[in-house]
Amino acid sequence: MHGANNFAFIDGANLHYTYENLDWKIDYSKLILFLKAKYNVTFAYYFLGKINENSNLYKELESDGYYLKLKTPTKYTTEEEYCPYCWKVIAPELIRYKSDCDSFMTLEIISNMSLYDKAVIITSDGDFDELVKELVRKDKLRLVFAPCRDGCSGLLVTAARGRIAFMDDFKTKLKKLRRQPYGNLDP
Repeated sequence: MHGANNFAFIDGANLHYTYENLDWKIDYSKLILFLKAKYNVTFAYYFLGKINENSNLYKELESDGYYLKLKTPTKYTTEEEYCPYCWKVIAPELIRYKSDCDSFMTLEIISNMSLYDKAVIITSDGDFDELVKELVRKDKLRLVFAPCRDGCSGLLVTAARGRIAFMDDFKTKLKKLRRQPYGNLDP
């Protein structure tokens, strides 16, 4: 596959929320270099909701070489949840944002199919199973690169037909290293 022109399409919310709940954090600059070296990725599209508070994240991702595809989120409010026994509030009403980038990402992958040799899809979301099946049928899928084996949808695994890998298997190459504030203090 030397000289291949493969594109990565990253479900940013899925990737972010996966690593929010794991014991290690992904280094996005290492990820893009890994994708280029291992899977011949020439463009890496990162799909994410556009929220003003994330402007530093967007700048960092762009400086790492990602092409951002941002979608304005819809604001919604969760309902309060009450204990069924004492009727005390156990979960308060919260304002949340939902970007629904899945359809946006799918449209980009399908409409740009003539621009790339193969697609590397980064998600563990089963909502992409039909897209993955279509890419397999058209011989346009290089790989589904799921953020975590444990949280990956069985639908996605089946749809990929063996063309799947898991980031946690590459933890040593993709892990963000924590900085020690005063350098190495060992003698």
